[in-house]
Amino acid sequence: MDTRRKIIDLDRARTLLEDGDWVVIAGFFDPVTAAQARRLHALKREASKLMVMIEPADEALLPADARAALIAALRDVDAVVIANGDPQPLPSDHVCLIDDRAADRKRSEEFVEFILCREAGQ
Repeated sequence: MDTRRKIIDLDRARTLLEDGDWVVIAGFFDPVTAAQARRLHALKREASKLMVMIEPADEALLPADARAALIAALRDVDAVVIANGDPQPLPSDHVCLIDDRAADRKRSEEFVEFILCREAGQ
């Protein structure tokens, strides 16, 4: 299966969310780490369907489409949508929305610091 087919636009996401129980997690996923993959796996066990919303980031290591492709490759993820930065109304019935942007930004900063320290030989 071409996992890039999991990457959908916001209109298609709204339509999908109207059908069934979904968990939607919004974050930057920059970079995608093993810890994030494990978290998504745990969320999938709790939900019938899992959607990841990739948020734009001004100083991202990877562009949003690359981050979306990496997330779409995870078996536990049913759909990926690239957010455009504006608040988008999502259907509220049968949808659990998790806003992970603040924690995700912290993980990204820690990752960059780790790499910089490794490169400096510390």
